[in-house]
Amino acid sequence: MFYRAPGKAVCADVIPFFEDGEFKLFYLRDYRDVAEHGEGCPWCLLTSKDLVCYKDEGPVLLRGKEDEQDLYVFTGCCIRHEDKYMIFYTGHNPHLRAKGMPEQKILRAVSSDLVHWEKDKNFVFEAPDWLEMHDFRDPFVYFDEEKGKYAMLIAGRLKNGDPVFSKGVTLVAYSDDLAHWELDKEPFFAPHAYFTHECPDLFKMGDWWYLVFSEFTDKIVTTYRMSRSPRGPWVSPKVNNFDGHAFYAAKSVSDGARRILFGWNCIKDGERDGAPWQWGGTVIPHEIVQEKDGTLWVKCPDEIASSYAQPMPVAAAGTLGTVREENGAYLLGGEGKSLVMLGKMLENGKIEMTFVPSDDRGDFGVYLRADEGLDAFYAVKFEPRFNRLAMDIQPRQDNTRHTQVDVERFCPLEAGKENKLLILFEGSVLEVYVNDRVAMSARMFDRKEGDFGIFAHNTNVRFKDIKLYR
Repeated sequence: MFYRAPGKAVCADVIPFFEDGEFKLFYLRDYRDVAEHGEGCPWCLLTSKDLVCYKDEGPVLLRGKEDEQDLYVFTGCCIRHEDKYMIFYTGHNPHLRAKGMPEQKILRAVSSDLVHWEKDKNFVFEAPDWLEMHDFRDPFVYFDEEKGKYAMLIAGRLKNGDPVFSKGVTLVAYSDDLAHWELDKEPFFAPHAYFTHECPDLFKMGDWWYLVFSEFTDKIVTTYRMSRSPRGPWVSPKVNNFDGHAFYAAKSVSDGARRILFGWNCIKDGERDGAPWQWGGTVIPHEIVQEKDGTLWVKCPDEIASSYAQPMPVAAAGTLGTVREENGAYLLGGEGKSLVMLGKMLENGKIEMTFVPSDDRGDFGVYLRADEGLDAFYAVKFEPRFNRLAMDIQPRQDNTRHTQVDVERFCPLEAGKENKLLILFEGSVLEVYVNDRVAMSARMFDRKEGDFGIFAHNTNVRFKDIKLYR
């Protein structure tokens, strides 16, 4: 369901393209095993017609040699121009810095079939001297209708007196022929807030324009800004991200009817729960939903949710505290902890339910992969008083901490109102969706199996329609 590169490799930044009813998902393959595969990173091609089944065509835009600019073929974009396809990409080579040469330049490749690519050795676009030369990357090319020219968004950094982590800008360059580019000195977007704006993406939905980028300075998320104009001014909505920090470097594409955002659910060092997050992981698609006021949320694409078609039995296997059954629903609540364990989880599956909180006290949620004594588990936890959805882990990595919230999301709930919860899990991947609006990606590495259940702590909650699917 959720694709990861073969072997020890991981999928990093996804560059989506859609044509003839099929998603063409270029992705950066990080092999992780340098001793076996050598240094460098190619683009691979992943195809899917349904976001459920994928075919990996393997490397299609190959990495260069150690002394070449594109030892690492980093993020860019794919466009169709007349009867050819073009990739504009970042050529990255960390060995060049010691030689006084730019680590990053923007390069180009051409293809007639999206699989076989020829690098254009005559095309090089590098940072001018008024920008920091080692950060000039992630080109995104589109046609600017107002100017009648091609435009290229670029993640760059200014040379000025700002703090180091505030120099990031989104730049724009223009071209008549896709070969010769003139960089605008006026930044496209300059909030003075981030080290850089990775993987810029621009699109229009309805009357609104959206600028999407990822930042690792503040929240470490994919974020967006909105405007009535393709050149801004760009404003930040109250909730300006699509997921938490376990979903990163996301870029979007339209299939003609909807817009799908592709990012990656990152792994951790050594694939252990308590370890630091790492670059790259597993490809995750979210479907973008636009509200009347122009703000964006995401939901699980319908074809993914419906692909878990085999229902599995769910029945109370144990209770604790104040629990009452009523017309197929479980009413949990009162002071202290109340819970209902509902049986064994699968390795891969889907859990669905609805819930109604009665107030904004306490916390409640779903246990995942819990052991028999509830001494070890994962928990999808709602904390209404903080407007927070979180992923918690027990036992704590550090037992002097009162909580180990691994990922968290803004998730307002209204007392007395019914809410829909969807949980998808596959191996270590965990994807949580609430009310087709809030998404939370997380990981479950250490515990491979266990039971699932529902709980409430110092609050009253009604759970119903609890279902488990293979």
